[in-house]
Amino acid sequence: MQHHDLPRPCLALRARVARRLTAVAAASLAAWGAGAAHAQTTWTTIAWENQPFSVSGTQTVRYGASASWITKTVAGSGQCSNAFFGSDPAVGIGKQCQRASGTAPAPSTTTWTWIASENGAFSVSGTRTVRYGANNAWLTKAVTGSATCSNAFFGGDPAVGVGKHCDVAADAVAPAPAPTGTTWTWIASENGGFNVSGTQTVRYGANNAWLTKSVTSTGQCSNAFFGGDPAVGVGKHCEVAAGAAAPAPAPAPAPAPAPVTAGVCTAPIGAASTAGIGATVGNGTPQSCTESALRAAVASQSVVTFSCGANPVTIPITRQIDLPTDRSIVIDGGRKVTLDGGGATRIFSAVRANYRTNANTVTLQNLTLVNGKAAGSTYVAPNPWNASCAYGYADGQGGAILVRDTKLRVIDSVFRNNAAATPGPDTGGGAIYAMGSLEVSIVGSTFTGNSGSNSGAVGLLQTDGRVYNSRFENNVANGTGQNFWGGAATGCPGVGHPDQGGAGGNAGAIGVDGKDDADLIVCGTTFVGNKANELAGALGRTANVTPRRTRLDRSLFQGNGAKQAGAVFISNASPLEIVATTFAGNSARLAGAAQLYNSRPVIVNSTFSGNIATAGLAGALLMEASNPTGEIRNVTFTGNKSTGGPGYFAAAIAGSINVPVHNTVFANNTTGDGGSPMQCTFAAGSGANDVQWPRNRVTGGAPDTPCITGILFVDPQLGALGSNGGPTPTAVPSSASPLRGAGRNCPATDQRGNARNTAACTIGAVE
Repeated sequence: MQHHDLPRPCLALRARVARRLTAVAAASLAAWGAGAAHAQTTWTTIAWENQPFSVSGTQTVRYGASASWITKTVAGSGQCSNAFFGSDPAVGIGKQCQRASGTAPAPSTTTWTWIASENGAFSVSGTRTVRYGANNAWLTKAVTGSATCSNAFFGGDPAVGVGKHCDVAADAVAPAPAPTGTTWTWIASENGGFNVSGTQTVRYGANNAWLTKSVTSTGQCSNAFFGGDPAVGVGKHCEVAAGAAAPAPAPAPAPAPAPVTAGVCTAPIGAASTAGIGATVGNGTPQSCTESALRAAVASQSVVTFSCGANPVTIPITRQIDLPTDRSIVIDGGRKVTLDGGGATRIFSAVRANYRTNANTVTLQNLTLVNGKAAGSTYVAPNPWNASCAYGYADGQGGAILVRDTKLRVIDSVFRNNAAATPGPDTGGGAIYAMGSLEVSIVGSTFTGNSGSNSGAVGLLQTDGRVYNSRFENNVANGTGQNFWGGAATGCPGVGHPDQGGAGGNAGAIGVDGKDDADLIVCGTTFVGNKANELAGALGRTANVTPRRTRLDRSLFQGNGAKQAGAVFISNASPLEIVATTFAGNSARLAGAAQLYNSRPVIVNSTFSGNIATAGLAGALLMEASNPTGEIRNVTFTGNKSTGGPGYFAAAIAGSINVPVHNTVFANNTTGDGGSPMQCTFAAGSGANDVQWPRNRVTGGAPDTPCITGILFVDPQLGALGSNGGPTPTAVPSSASPLRGAGRNCPATDQRGNARNTAACTIGAVE
């Protein structure tokens, strides 16, 4: 086959738009802790480099990046700078300041349930313990009756600049933890069915929030089956307790895995069948499952399965395993096998020289890959004469697996704590990086704590992406400076090409770039707590040259953060479909939830709630250069904020509203600027059957600018965001709300999937 050179990479989503809107105040932007100084200290970001900060009383503050820090005891206020801390702990790298929260308490058995977004009202029965904050930063208070989820009520800001929320502690004492020695094994994603042999203990939830039940034979991994929602707004799954003393069976071939469990969306692929295929790694004991045995199986077999005994096993990987690209291969861990790179090596590579020609497929299913690391080898130092010049690594992509011109399918698998090289303008993909490949499909999988200069979990360059029923949590794009061409970088030698600036920091979880890839489909997927130092806290895509389709369907973006575009940045998408999706509690200096540029947005049955722009416009959504043939229909914007003060406005939508807006509600989106539009922008958009409230700006009291010409100013009586059925959190209007029956030409269903009267529906996302 003819060799095709890849176009010059630009995975890092070049920041060539919205510069005119990014003037930011010198205010603190809290993001995420970048690791603990020792095992029991939690660090919370309080300022970026050269910004001032304040602490209550006297506290320990550290200044730096990655593993390089200077620590200082600070009373009252300080400056996040070399001068204040006495030296530069990480030369040429963007730094931040973090506050030590002290010794972490012992793990709690308390179950916390979401009850309100920041500044939302809530009620509890009797007196209950409520916490306010985000990630690992919380204030806790005993609350009786009704209260407000706010800094004022809780007496402080536990996570400056980050969208916060309130959780209530469960009434009952949480059950004692499982006995030492209990192993939990994943069996189903949320809303999927599962089978167990006999009667076994199954738990349902996520993170540290679980409901436990004895199940005989079959069950459903759902709120209904377990009698409640242990983690509102969070993607959940089910695990079965393996017990402490199950006898090891006689060596036998690993059983065929169950089909991919059902999720919110119907996945385009299922697990490859391994029925009737004998184990190719191991003879029934843990000791027989080795790296060398895996290497031999990969070299000679098309289907690799494991027989390592009854209990889960971890196989250390000391050197990258090269997978075949001239034939397809399936590696099935049977939900018992973990491959551990030890923080020293990439785990898999499937690389061939061609470009988007190869239909052979690597399938990883029922497998866990942890602690993979892709070390960069080609480094360009910062330019001492021009700080804008690109610097960092040109390589080091794909901490767990690197793919080129080979299709990759990942099914019911876990990627945890894998890392790509950093910094660098183009490198990234903490867990997965694919370039010039026809397909990367991810189904029913979890990505947690992965990191890279860009695309903290998954980086796709010139590669079609499909992500279904998966979860991305606490992944980080930890480069800095973005990736741009020209301007201040004119004349720079660059890392990937001349005139290149920046060193990454874009797309906290998934980054997609290129001109030859086709659709990007994300369905039934949850993004929680992902962070980017620069742009796109959770997901970013730049479709270069020709506009292509991007679809975000029945997904949740919650608590993600970046300097710009707290959850999503998408450029040049047509259509850009956002359907039955919720953006909640995301934050950025500019565009708290999403920034959509030069695209044809079609936003339907979706909710934007509690998102924050901390030092710029657009608490929820920034739209620029939109194709007017798009539309916004039956969308709810509620409780979003632009908090920067004078000059920072448009808490719901900023930019230009040049697509028609129908059956949409703008409720209590607020700013601290009394002289500019509070909820939207200066020029009202067109549309019909829309509602806005309040009538007057909360700062100064002047009448607010209508978001849409002819909009009705009336209190919509919306409830707080919560779990109201369906796959994503929603805000339901009261039974007496004027929204009910006031919409026209409505979608057939609402955000929850409930049927609508298309002729006269409820305005907003929920019927």
